[in-house]
Amino acid sequence: MAEKYELILEAKGCHYQISVNDKLLAEGKSYQKVFKTLGIDENLTESSEQKIDVKMIRISREMTLKSTQAFVNLQLKRVMGDSAVLVKEVKLPTFPYDDDEVQPQSIAGSIEFEIAGNQ
Repeated sequence: MAEKYELILEAKGCHYQISVNDKLLAEGKSYQKVFKTLGIDENLTESSEQKIDVKMIRISREMTLKSTQAFVNLQLKRVMGDSAVLVKEVKLPTFPYDDDEVQPQSIAGSIEFEIAGNQ
């Protein structure tokens, strides 16, 4: 049974960008909560090492990420048949920066993982 990989995206109050192995997979802007499931198999490389980058950017220069209650949660799942296993997860909250006088324009993170070779 072949395994597949998918990303579960939950975002709000920001412009988000998700890249898999340096190829843009998804981007969008929303003040409301967004929930998406993205298949990434076609973006995986022959190498066993894979990288997913996620970036949360202000919707507008005038509004801080804190004021729009911005966040991005990204879960990487390996799916085989009816079962799914959480591989890694990244959460981009704004609260570490809430008290900073100069709020960041963007916050980013990444997931690095390996896929098993063909056996």
